Amino acid sequence: MKKPVVTEITKKKMPLPLPSLTRVCAYVRVSTPSEEQLDSLRNQTEYYHRRFANSQFYSFVGVYSDAGISGGNVNRPGFQEMLTKARTGEIDLIFTKSISRFARNTLVLLEAVRELKDIGVGVIFEEQNINTLSSEGEMMLTIIGAFAEEELKSTIQNNKLSWRNRFKRGNVKISANRLVGYRNNDKGQLEIDEHQAWIIREVYERYLCGKSINDIVREFREEGIPTFSKNIWGKDKIKRILSNEKYCGDLLMQKSFINENGKEVKNKGQLPKYFVKDHHPAIISREDWEKVQEMRKARSNRYPFSKLLKCPHCGFSLYHTTNHRGLVYWSCGRFRDYTKSACIGINVPEKKILEIHKVTPITEPMVIMEVKSQDGSKGKSKKNYCLIPVNEYRKEEGERQETRSCIL
Repeated sequence: MKKPVVTEITKKKMPLPLPSLTRVCAYVRVSTPSEEQLDSLRNQTEYYHRRFANSQFYSFVGVYSDAGISGGNVNRPGFQEMLTKARTGEIDLIFTKSISRFARNTLVLLEAVRELKDIGVGVIFEEQNINTLSSEGEMMLTIIGAFAEEELKSTIQNNKLSWRNRFKRGNVKISANRLVGYRNNDKGQLEIDEHQAWIIREVYERYLCGKSINDIVREFREEGIPTFSKNIWGKDKIKRILSNEKYCGDLLMQKSFINENGKEVKNKGQLPKYFVKDHHPAIISREDWEKVQEMRKARSNRYPFSKLLKCPHCGFSLYHTTNHRGLVYWSCGRFRDYTKSACIGINVPEKKILEIHKVTPITEPMVIMEVKSQDGSKGKSKKNYCLIPVNEYRKEEGERQETRSCIL
């Protein structure tokens, strides 16, 4: 009988799965695009790259950043991109230096943090040592966020006082970034940029020769004259050039100001303005500039319905136009300047407006609506028009949208 052979059977041990690494990102922000602040942004970005480069616990997915945008503004490109990545499950944890870097507005702060918390994404504020996923995190955020908001209001107020003192002294340097025809020299002062200044002279020369703003826009587009910006020539751009006192060497300060919510608003008399004559070299002579202002004022008063008729599709003002046959119409300015991509437009014969005006005088801004009616003699529809006060039209439009949403 053969000797039995015994074989030991052992079960192979399967390797345990490695724990998945937490996907972490960082958010950094600076309030202004100054060189000093941009250096700070670069330093913060490099810090987080070094910190998480060889981490055993984190998988680093990058830095999201914003420069020159207030923390009270929720529509920051870098901030919104980060939130989108978090919503799609690509981020587990966000590191940021402090609450004020993440958001300067308590409501923006809490809404963002709560949304992230609901989808399991935490935020760590390093300076305050707060993790939003912890039990006491939100309570601490509410308290500290309120302090951050008050600090912002105090900073805005201090900045206002500082700027007003500079205005009173006339000690203000103007950036030429968005001012066609000028550049800043090495001392930060405005000087004429001849590469662009000829365009400003061309605008004034054509206007003084009797060309309308629309004529100038059309001719500049046809001739391919550059705007030195990403936008094409439009009526508003020519208007700004013709009305800007800087082109005759003067400077009017505090045309706008920052309100309590940190938003820039137009100064319509709420605060004093400060005027400096001969602040910098002039591209346009004072005589020509003043003559243009007189012409603009005279032309604006030429037509009785200017700024009183509004397009029902986009709300833009209707402008006086004459076709090739000499017939007078009032047409949507947005459609005329930007074509159908901006508005489908409306074109109303002036004689129709005069008929309405005889019955109901047009003394306030009105939306003009096209109404089709039947012609009894031929049984064909014809165009008629009615006027609706702007405030009533907005109310009716809101009700129409509400009804539409209910039906959907």
